[in-house]
Amino acid sequence: AEINQVLQIANQIKELGFQAFTPQEFVQQISTFFVGLQIVFGGIGAISLLVAAMGIINTMTMAIMERTREIGLMKAVGATNRAVLAVFVGEAGGIGFMGGIIGAATGWGLGKIVNIAAQTYLAGAGGELGVSISAITPLWLLIFAIVFATSIGLLAGLYPAWRAAKLIPVKALKY
Repeated sequence: AEINQVLQIANQIKELGFQAFTPQEFVQQISTFFVGLQIVFGGIGAISLLVAAMGIINTMTMAIMERTREIGLMKAVGATNRAVLAVFVGEAGGIGFMGGIIGAATGWGLGKIVNIAAQTYLAGAGGELGVSISAITPLWLLIFAIVFATSIGLLAGLYPAWRAAKLIPVKALKY
């Protein structure tokens, strides 16, 4: 009588010793599979994020070593520790921002390619069934990815920028 009761009735039939199968069970199995897939991809993404953060830290550390005299000159002409910190944190944030834009654009583009490939395959293989599949990337997810990557860049650049801000001008000029 009610579609909401299908799983309950199927369970009651199974308790009586009969076999019962409902489309909702199939959907639940698929949903469970995709949750596992999301966890795997989330783990890969977390590792990638850690590697990217380490790359930013390394890049900023090397930039500070190469620009030690420039930092000394900035401080000698009156730049405060805060100003030097802002320059290098800004650069790290810029690296994260550009990485976020490139990553979001790549992910969106690959999603579109997968959509085209899946629709082409399904049109040839099961077009008579009227089956279609589509991966959708919401705008909020793209914006979140860019903001998140920028935040990781800012956080990864804090330590190297703090080291640059703490340089003594005279020693930095002699470097």
